Amino acid sequence: MGNPNLHAVEIDIAPSRWADFWSWRIEARNVIDYRRRTSRWWRHCGLIVWLGADQKLRGVVFLGAVAPVDFLAAFSRWPMTLRPISPAVLREAIHGFVKPGMIAAMPTSKARYQSLKLAIWPRRNAIKTRSPVPVQIPQVYIEPMPVLI
Repeated sequence: MGNPNLHAVEIDIAPSRWADFWSWRIEARNVIDYRRRTSRWWRHCGLIVWLGADQKLRGVVFLGAVAPVDFLAAFSRWPMTLRPISPAVLREAIHGFVKPGMIAAMPTSKARYQSLKLAIWPRRNAIKTRSPVPVQIPQVYIEPMPVLI
């Protein structure tokens, strides 16, 4: 996939209740799925965000061949900031998004941070299997050989 074109992303959706966050997750997935159907460049794009305690979404976006301005235009419904990051600091950036005190508290979930996260992974190229070569069966009847005892 080459250069992942990594950016730290902050999205301000300001959910007033949990249902707003869940509906935003569906809308965001629909935006990326639509772009993937219309442009092959979006197939390598991925988004992973967590809901913070301040009701902002923070995470990482893998843009691949998509320009940052195109990503911002696709998500223009929501105020968003992108900040380029290098793969060397990716681990520290993710830890900063999900560390205790930064991530929202959801007391009813047993899955810890899973209900506070949206993960849309980049698509991989499909592995194409070779079709088997058809076996050519001769059209003539061959007499079996006798067995000698």
